[in-house]
Amino acid sequence: MTRKEFLEQVMKMANLKDLKQADEATQAVISLTKLIIGPKLSQKIAKASPPDLREGWEAIKPVYPKRTIKVMTGPGGEDLDIREMTPSLQKYLGVEIAVENIVGFWGKIPFEKFQEMEPDGYTFICYTFPRSIIIEQTGETRFKSKEFTPVFAWSLGHQFLVVPSESFQTFDAFLREAKHRTLMAAVPIKGGINHLLGLLLAEGLGIQVKWISYGGLAPSISALTRREVDFTISLGAALASPVKAGRVKMLAMIPEKSGRRSFYFQQVPTLKELGYEIPTIMTRHVLEAPPGTPPHIVTVLEEAIRETIRKPSYLEWARKNFVSIDPIDAQSLAREKEEAYSLIERVKEKLKEE
Repeated sequence: MTRKEFLEQVMKMANLKDLKQADEATQAVISLTKLIIGPKLSQKIAKASPPDLREGWEAIKPVYPKRTIKVMTGPGGEDLDIREMTPSLQKYLGVEIAVENIVGFWGKIPFEKFQEMEPDGYTFICYTFPRSIIIEQTGETRFKSKEFTPVFAWSLGHQFLVVPSESFQTFDAFLREAKHRTLMAAVPIKGGINHLLGLLLAEGLGIQVKWISYGGLAPSISALTRREVDFTISLGAALASPVKAGRVKMLAMIPEKSGRRSFYFQQVPTLKELGYEIPTIMTRHVLEAPPGTPPHIVTVLEEAIRETIRKPSYLEWARKNFVSIDPIDAQSLAREKEEAYSLIERVKEKLKEE
């Protein structure tokens, strides 16, 4: 069938007056169809179509996106990976991606504003999960993280139990000491992700800990090297240099669902390997949309990010920055959010303690 014959059929079936109307109607339907099914299936349809129809199919662009997409995120390294991904995303989507650093991103106001934004597919938020749920559960807020529309999560931040290099040589030695006295632990901030994971760890091990805020991850590790505290909880990316220099020792990796060791620190056992099944929350970099964002928009962004993180340039950047790629789709992210709510609920009062 030629393109003209196809349009004649459309004109007849839709009771349209001429081929121009048939062409406009066809373009609208194909544009919406391509948006819903995504580029991969769209390409398969094009390959299976006769040359004349294929040319028309490929020439029609999806109705989304048509203009600049804004991604809200935080400063201080929170924006590094989304900025690294931006050129590839722009090429894939055919529109500009504007990454915007938001003042006060670590507080509730950006999330409250995000709650009220239009679910039109042109504004997203990128952050380290489960930050939004912690903020919601530990204060008075006007947003509900569970109402945000999950889009995609692509990286996993492995967290480790870390001690001064000349203190505990094994996890068992650490635990024996912890059963006999209250340990001192450094955290970047009280009520943050490291504090949350530390509380879940202490609860799971049945130990008592006094948490001391040092105002940042680097100061927390420095306090550890000075032996001011007994341990800290830290992302692996911050530990490469002090571990190599022999200033700190990684005793165990906080549990994660796969049970695998970190690719970058394969010498460090997981707590699961050591015999401790402790519920925890995955530290992930996520992209979310405002409440009520249509599924077909989510699908487009899902596929764009999935393609981007497969590219050799991104994989090389991830390796240099100790980023563990662990993609999960919107549905899986939604399930992890549900699980995180119940775990944070258990320790939220301790998270709020000064």
